[in-house]
Amino acid sequence: MRSDPGRGPAPPAAGYEAPGSCVLESYGPVPPDTVVSIDGPAGSGKSTTARALAERLGLLYVDSGAMYRALTWAAADAGVDPADEPGLLSLLDAAELTLKSSRGETEVFWGGRDISAAVRTPEVEARVSAVSAHAAVRERMVARQRALGRRQGVVMEGRDIGTVVFPLASAKIYLDATLEARAERRLRQHRRRGLSVDRGEVLREVEARDRRDSERAASPLRIPPDAMVIDNSTLTLDDQLEATEAAVRRLLAYRLPPTGHLEGELSLRYRIAFAVFGSVGRFTGLRVVGREHANLHGCILAPNHVSSWDPLILGAALAGKNHIRSIAKEELFRLPPSALLYRFLYAIPIKRNIYDTAAFDQAAQVLSEGQNLLFFPEGMRRVYGEPGPVRNGLGLIMQRTGAPCVPIYLRGTLSPQPGGGPRAPLEVSFAPAIRLHALPVLGRRLEPRAISREIGRLFEAIYRELQERSADRHPFTDWELEARERVRAGILRKESRTFHNRRPL
Repeated sequence: MRSDPGRGPAPPAAGYEAPGSCVLESYGPVPPDTVVSIDGPAGSGKSTTARALAERLGLLYVDSGAMYRALTWAAADAGVDPADEPGLLSLLDAAELTLKSSRGETEVFWGGRDISAAVRTPEVEARVSAVSAHAAVRERMVARQRALGRRQGVVMEGRDIGTVVFPLASAKIYLDATLEARAERRLRQHRRRGLSVDRGEVLREVEARDRRDSERAASPLRIPPDAMVIDNSTLTLDDQLEATEAAVRRLLAYRLPPTGHLEGELSLRYRIAFAVFGSVGRFTGLRVVGREHANLHGCILAPNHVSSWDPLILGAALAGKNHIRSIAKEELFRLPPSALLYRFLYAIPIKRNIYDTAAFDQAAQVLSEGQNLLFFPEGMRRVYGEPGPVRNGLGLIMQRTGAPCVPIYLRGTLSPQPGGGPRAPLEVSFAPAIRLHALPVLGRRLEPRAISREIGRLFEAIYRELQERSADRHPFTDWELEARERVRAGILRKESRTFHNRRPL
């Protein structure tokens, strides 16, 4: 893993051995707004680990699975079929669903009634995957879960927390174990609750649950590419907790804003360009959020793309920081004045409907030299307010170089106005850098192109999360909502022409 100045200690690779307590003591207290996601298959120890970790870190423990099991129980109690999505939504929308932590367990209340024991029966376990597979049900649950995380720091466990619920979680953990180890744990859980079940039946149930969770259309179980993967098949509970806490604390240290200043003198070309870009930013009332996250060497800057103004506005947001080489479609190098600008800043031309080996080789060289690379991962301008899809090129370059990537959300660049204007706030939001901690594990399970698609899904979720945060600060204006509909048809026609109805990189 590469090392960047001022970033703090590098995280361990997948499969690392948990450090001793003296290492943990070298980290400071956990910020109170920390969000830790713990994902993994059934029986991987998520609940046990999350409860203990939340207590250690002073955060709220949230069992997201208990929320789905509560709805499953309520559906059975009301005679609603698990396949009846409208019926499930009616139950959920009218429900007062409350979770409380007590004596190391999550107490579940539905309409004030304690159903903690009822939601953990084999009957509920057997039906919960069918209930949670509905996209609309998951959408409602995700909204409730995000509300919890935005009110206070949480440790939340489930099967899509790091990929869907909190794509910008402060620290992501993926707990894994063999099928046999997980079935044995589930068997012990049932026996502690006084239930008599057959070992073979439990094994089959866990295997079937894995299949349903991984194959469902809505938010299937996936390893977040930026998660630490911990295989706890042979770990004791104490070792598992120690390993998880060590990983969380290292990931938190990795997200700290870099200290110090970037080294190296900007060339005259960049000083001129940044002076011009900065003036444009001041003239248009540009607001920048999280600028400190881009204070890195050798990182990829990955913004969404809605307008031809985007590169200029990004230049204004980044003014004065490091050399930035951009990848731009080759057509821009044929037409003045864009050709003059992009050649002036040593941009890299790329052919968009093929794998352009020369462009990717240049990009890798730029990153290895410590320069930053501006790359629009959507491949072309997209519908305003609807970021994505992210194409495979971003994942391929991240896999090849191991470079961190800073997601950036652009808003208001469709029509910048002097002083900001009332039509749409002009804003650039930087997220903490994404690093592929799970790549060693993903590389053993998936082909590079499939890994790139997982990376693309993560960035699509991050853009949506950054957009929601921007809308919380400044609700979308009527003009923005109208612009979304106005440009949709044209953008989709252009995409069809550009990529010849093929699935591009």
